[in-house]
Amino acid sequence: MATTKTDFRALFRPGIQGTRPYSPGKPIAEVQRELGLDEVIKLASNENPEGPLPEVLEAVNKALLKINRYPDASCFDLTRRLSQHLEVAPESIIFGNGSNEVIDMLIRSLVSPGENVVFSHHSFIVYAISTGVHFECGRPVPLDDQDKHDLQAMAYQVDNKTKLVIICNPNNPTGTYNTANEFDEFLERIPDDVIVAMDEAYYEYVTADDYPQTLPMLQEHPNLVILRTFSKIHSLAGLRVGYGVGHPDLIGEVHKTREPFNVNMLSQAAAIACLENWHEVAGRRQRNRERMNALAKGLTELGFTVVPSQTNFILVRCDGDAGKLTNELLHKGVIVRPMDAFGLGEGTLRISVGLSAENQACLTALKEILS
Repeated sequence: MATTKTDFRALFRPGIQGTRPYSPGKPIAEVQRELGLDEVIKLASNENPEGPLPEVLEAVNKALLKINRYPDASCFDLTRRLSQHLEVAPESIIFGNGSNEVIDMLIRSLVSPGENVVFSHHSFIVYAISTGVHFECGRPVPLDDQDKHDLQAMAYQVDNKTKLVIICNPNNPTGTYNTANEFDEFLERIPDDVIVAMDEAYYEYVTADDYPQTLPMLQEHPNLVILRTFSKIHSLAGLRVGYGVGHPDLIGEVHKTREPFNVNMLSQAAAIACLENWHEVAGRRQRNRERMNALAKGLTELGFTVVPSQTNFILVRCDGDAGKLTNELLHKGVIVRPMDAFGLGEGTLRISVGLSAENQACLTALKEILS
C-alpha cells in the first residue's frame, strides 16, 4: 500500500474526530481461541439465551430460497402484520436495521447545525455516538440518585433549539424505569414541536404495573415516537429488526432518510413469524424473571449491590475495580460488560440473564474469584 503524509483524521468533522466507536467486545470463538477455553458463556450483550422459536427458523429457511432477490423495500407484509398487532395505521410505522437505525434516522432527519438532542448521560451508548457524529448535537443529562432518568432535569434542558428528546425506558444499562405518572408529567412540560422518542427495546420484559403504556398516548401526544425491537425477547439480535411508531405525518418525513432495502428478507420473514407466535412472549418474560431473581439473589449473597431491573440484565456494583473483575471472569470463561464506557464508574458492571446453568456458572466463577 502506498504511503501518504495526509492526515486523514483532520479531513473529518470534529464530531467524527472526537467519537469513540462502539465497542461490542470479542466474539465467543475468539475468546476461546485466545484463552484456550473449551467453553465460554456470554452474559454481556443482553441477548435472549433461549434462541429463536422453531416457527421462526422455519420461516427463515423458507425465505432462504429467495435470497437472490432484493427484499421488499417497503416491508409491506411485516408492516401490515405489525399494524394489526398494535392496532395502529400502517403509515404510523417505520422499520430499521435494528432500533439503532431508527434512532439515527430521527436524529438525521430532525437536527440541523446548532440544534440539540437531550438524552441521559448514563443510557444506551448509541445516543451519544449518533449525536456526536451529527453536529455534536447531544445534550446529556445525568441520571437521578435512583439510577432513573431525571425527567425534570431533562425537561429543564429543553430549549428553543431542542429538536428531540430520547428516553430509554426501561433504561440500558441500569434496568430501571420511569413510571406512567412521571412520564405523563414530563410530556406535559415538553413543547409540541419537540419530538419525544421513547426507546422501549426491553418493553416485553417489563412486569411493573405502573410502567407507562405509550401506544394509547399517541392520540393525545402526536410528538411522541415509540421505539421497539425484535432483537431482545424475540431472539432476533443477529437479524436486526427494529421499528418506530408515531404520527403518520411525522413518520412520513423520517421515511425520507431510510436507506433502500434496510431490512433484509430473512429479517422480515423472522419478524412476521414472531408476530404470528406472540403467545410465546408471556412465557419468555416469566422465565426471564425467574432466572433474573435467582441471579440477583446469588449476587447479593456474594456481597454485590444489585440494582432492581425490569429488563433481561442486572447492573451490579462492587467495591473494587469492575474492569479487573471482568477480566478475571473472562479467564474463567464468563463474559460480562464493565460499565466505564457508560460513564457509571469503575465499580459497575452489567450481567445479562442467561440460562439457569449459565447464571450459576457465573456465580460459581465469582465465588472462586472472591475467595
